[in-house]
Amino acid sequence: MSNTERPSWTESVSAADRVRSVATTVGEPRTVNWIAGEAEVAHETASKYLDQLVADGKLETSEAGGKTVYRPDPVGQYLAEMHSLYAEHTADELADRLTEITDQLRRWQNEYDIETPNELRAAISETTEAATAEEYRRVASEWEQLQYRQSLIEDTLRLYDRFADDPAPTPV
Repeated sequence: MSNTERPSWTESVSAADRVRSVATTVGEPRTVNWIAGEAEVAHETASKYLDQLVADGKLETSEAGGKTVYRPDPVGQYLAEMHSLYAEHTADELADRLTEITDQLRRWQNEYDIETPNELRAAISETTEAATAEEYRRVASEWEQLQYRQSLIEDTLRLYDRFADDPAPTPV
């Protein structure tokens, strides 16, 4: 099916859901105009729904360049990810994934003879090869993502101790 045959999300998803979808998945703070454009809604519509998401604690605001920007609440996101992992995986599955992550982090430490992703970024200045510099950037970014996942899984595994007698919750 081509793009012209596929219905636009504006036909199948409400304006509120489009704004929520865009605003709660951005990787960096964004303005109401940017979110409105991505969600294909009017500025006023985006503003109304963004204000509601802020009031509900789903988004945070800050100032950047004299404009209000929106980003997902990092604590809320982290807790929602923990809840999802707890509801969808067993403790053994999470322990296996934690082992894989730890092994990968150790491989990078050994391969590059460094301890942190920022040490790898600092090594970019020591190379003249563009491909090597790009590899260092990519690995450093993946490394940080794995460290985040590692922390998330460790925290989720603690829930199994805290709620040992409770059945796993249903996903939200």
